[in-house]
Amino acid sequence: MMLKDAVKSGIATVRRPVAALRLRRVIRRTAAPYKVNVGCGGTRLAGWINTDVGWRAPLWLDVGQRWPFPPGSVSHVYGDNMVEHIRIGVARVFFREAFQALVAGGRIRLITPDVGMLVKLYSEEGEEARWHLRNAREHGYEANHAVDLLRIVFQDAGHYLGQLWDFAALRDELTAAGFAGVVRCRNGESEDAVLRGLEQRAVREESPITLAVEAVKP
Repeated sequence: MMLKDAVKSGIATVRRPVAALRLRRVIRRTAAPYKVNVGCGGTRLAGWINTDVGWRAPLWLDVGQRWPFPPGSVSHVYGDNMVEHIRIGVARVFFREAFQALVAGGRIRLITPDVGMLVKLYSEEGEEARWHLRNAREHGYEANHAVDLLRIVFQDAGHYLGQLWDFAALRDELTAAGFAGVVRCRNGESEDAVLRGLEQRAVREESPITLAVEAVKP
């Protein structure tokens, strides 16, 4: 571990109890139903409870542990490019806890790299793949071959530490957790007005290789 990472890890360990307590206070002082943004990083959504496990997280929520939200107190759960950073066992706890926290009719929306689309681009080696390679080079990545599309997303971005997802995998795991109506959505689009326009990444750069999935608690 690099010194900078070790320092951040140490800060996170020290701040964790305070940030977890701060989340509980927010829950007590805020009227339900809550909208919960998990793994928010530096993105803060107005009107949402923005949580993370990073070293700078103001509100600490480990999605793989028991959630402090009362059952049926959350209307929406949103995770933008976070579920690929956790292993399948943690993801299953996450889905179960989100399901329990949501109200009947509540929705979860997850954004993650689309393995199916990336493999398609890699296999076809067409103009879309070439565009993404050029775009990667413009953003400072070493990108010379079609296979680099896979390396950049899953290796360079650290996603190899978590679970790879395509629509079928997310659909099956969400269904197993109790969710219904699992659908694939376009980037930034939703039948639910609350979940529209939340994605922060450039549509042209990310949409073709992004999987957006929503599901409902019956």
